[in-house]
Amino acid sequence: MNNVYLIDKPEGFTSFDVVRYVKKSLGIKKVGHTGTLDPFATGLLIVCTGNFTRLTDYFHQYLKTYKSTFVLGEFRDTDDITGEVLKRFEVNPIPYERVVNALKSFEGEIEQLPPFISAKKVNGERLYKLNRKERKVEPEKTRVYIKEIKILSYNFPEIEVEITCGTGTYIRSIARDLGEMLNCGCYVKSLRRTKIGNYSVENAGNIENLKAIPHKDILPHLDAIVPDEEKTKKILSGNEVFLSNFDVESEKVRVFSPFFRELLSICEVKKQENGVILKPEKVFKREIL
Repeated sequence: MNNVYLIDKPEGFTSFDVVRYVKKSLGIKKVGHTGTLDPFATGLLIVCTGNFTRLTDYFHQYLKTYKSTFVLGEFRDTDDITGEVLKRFEVNPIPYERVVNALKSFEGEIEQLPPFISAKKVNGERLYKLNRKERKVEPEKTRVYIKEIKILSYNFPEIEVEITCGTGTYIRSIARDLGEMLNCGCYVKSLRRTKIGNYSVENAGNIENLKAIPHKDILPHLDAIVPDEEKTKKILSGNEVFLSNFDVESEKVRVFSPFFRELLSICEVKKQENGVILKPEKVFKREIL
């Protein structure tokens, strides 16, 4: 059962809780998600089943959009509302322009320190397991990309923001670092992922109403083709095929069954003078039904 599901993760569920629920609901073993959401967070979680669990890396290429409420005035051990207060500040309202300038400084490619309590692994162990009782292990900084941070509203001490960023970015770290920059502390009160690429939480179902998206809507940034039956069989056997007088814009293509009903393979495109060679990168089925 190769499918992709858009799920609006409820608060209190871990991403693995959702995976486990989907496994039980559909009665299948191969299920995976394409990007973790913290238990207190809500919003879009993309879940893949069957051989489509091998699509995870492709979804990581997409930018993600979050809406979040930051609260100034405290540092917390988890950098969010679920944590214990580490330090509380007595501060006067901070001017709007100062907040704007501070947040803008995080845009672009930056070095970011992940939260001390997170799913980030250090020497094979999750930080939340290593640091839950006390801070024992400090994570290494990672390079992340933040495309844009918009302030949707500001009513001190709360800031509502919309952040568009790349894979691996921690919104909690942005809040914590903002608190350090403003010298007043800051943590995340609420967090909701609204988009992954062009996929929107508005089109997502809940975990009790699973709806697979059409295969033609999977990885739409890649060109799509329906080769003839002979070439399709070769691709499904893992062999390269040559398509004469054929050109595509993307570096990889999606190979479909007739009428784009079923995604069969992802192929690397090697451009030639009079056509292209398709080299199978991922094959999801071995035959056409």
